[in-house]
Amino acid sequence: MESTTRISRTGIIVSALLTIMGATASVAMPANPLVSRGKPVKASNGTAAGLVDGKYGAGVFSFSANSWFAIDVGTGPTEIFITWNTTSYTWSDKIADPGRSDCKQTPSYPVNYTIQTSANSTDGTDGDWTTVAAVTDNKVTARGHDIDFTGMRWVKMVISSSNKTNDKIDEVEVFNTSNGAEDTWFFAGTSISANAYKSFPTLKTFPAWVSETHNDYNPAMIRGGIPCITSTHFARDISMYLDAAGSCHYWAIEMGTNDAWGGKADGVAAFKKNFQVVIDSCKARGIQPIIASVLATDSAKAGWQVNPEYAKAISDLTTSNDLIEGPDYFAAFKANPAYLGSDGVHPSNAGGAAMHKLWAEKMDGLFKASAVNSAARGVKTSARQSLVKVASGSPQLLLSVNEPGMLSVFTLNGRLLSRVIFRSAGRYSPARHDGCAVLQFRTRQGNTTVSLMKLPVQ
Repeated sequence: MESTTRISRTGIIVSALLTIMGATASVAMPANPLVSRGKPVKASNGTAAGLVDGKYGAGVFSFSANSWFAIDVGTGPTEIFITWNTTSYTWSDKIADPGRSDCKQTPSYPVNYTIQTSANSTDGTDGDWTTVAAVTDNKVTARGHDIDFTGMRWVKMVISSSNKTNDKIDEVEVFNTSNGAEDTWFFAGTSISANAYKSFPTLKTFPAWVSETHNDYNPAMIRGGIPCITSTHFARDISMYLDAAGSCHYWAIEMGTNDAWGGKADGVAAFKKNFQVVIDSCKARGIQPIIASVLATDSAKAGWQVNPEYAKAISDLTTSNDLIEGPDYFAAFKANPAYLGSDGVHPSNAGGAAMHKLWAEKMDGLFKASAVNSAARGVKTSARQSLVKVASGSPQLLLSVNEPGMLSVFTLNGRLLSRVIFRSAGRYSPARHDGCAVLQFRTRQGNTTVSLMKLPVQ
């Protein structure tokens, strides 16, 4: 049984960051600056600068039992999120195993390891080290850990055992999550995701597309494609997925091609049932699952097309569970046959690149800050002023929302006071609180509006 021991954790992950400058406040998902790129790296087999060069599939660190590497991150962050990625194609050969010999993979990964930090090391070997996370019986080829980094400078991964010899890690990234680790993403999926995120590692990635538009952001991305699996395997092993990827706030999910294989629709009911298990399990852990539509095939090559009932199923699941809408893979791949490879099902290099970009474009609203005026009393909203307003004719403070979405109420230092999900237009009376609060309303499409208001005194 895989286990992860969290030895220390500080701070509260929040969904908004408030910065007050004069009379203006700006709120958005907190940025997690990448603090490891190009930093000094020491390793058990010498230097390993390729681990922090931003090039997946390039410079690699060969590891086996009793290997280690250490990164001089520098001082400042009180929390960090560290990710590592091996060169193996599949995310796991133990999780969601479809039981098909033609799909059997033999990936490499560290099995038992620790994450350690140091405030006084000078070269990654000397100084005092504290173990902040310990993993036993790991089963995946990419993973992330959110850890306490207060007063620290170095972070080290010590691998005590691996499933093979001379395994290879091609990239490690460390993010400053002192303001919250919301901008962390697990890309779960099938061989389609493995192709897009592992087979073409030099493509412009989802984080790169986001950073190009929103310079302060660089999302953490865990690549989780497993060949041949269906929603049944996904739901069956959801607890194992959560053990290995539960530290990521968003799950960007591609799933359904194997369920829909041959163009049939007789598996739609099971597909919806399986996904409801996944959604409920994610929400119970504070994770936001986002489901992309199933890729269209090139029917001339594949000999079949995805039944439209699967698109309806994903739409129904998104609506009924108040999820953020995922990218429309079906429309994009239907309109661009060059996005598909020779079998008409899996993405080509161009299709893999498109998948990264489609996610970045669809999630764009999550990275936009909204400016508001900090009036002492009353609501002053951003440009989408009509989303949240004070209902008239009520003896108490009553907020009116005119479309489905999620309303969160925060203190000025980012502490969540309350959160409510609206399945349709409605009203809500926030709890009494002494002072001003930040209201964040996020629609199903990911659009966000922010308000600053004076709440009733307790």
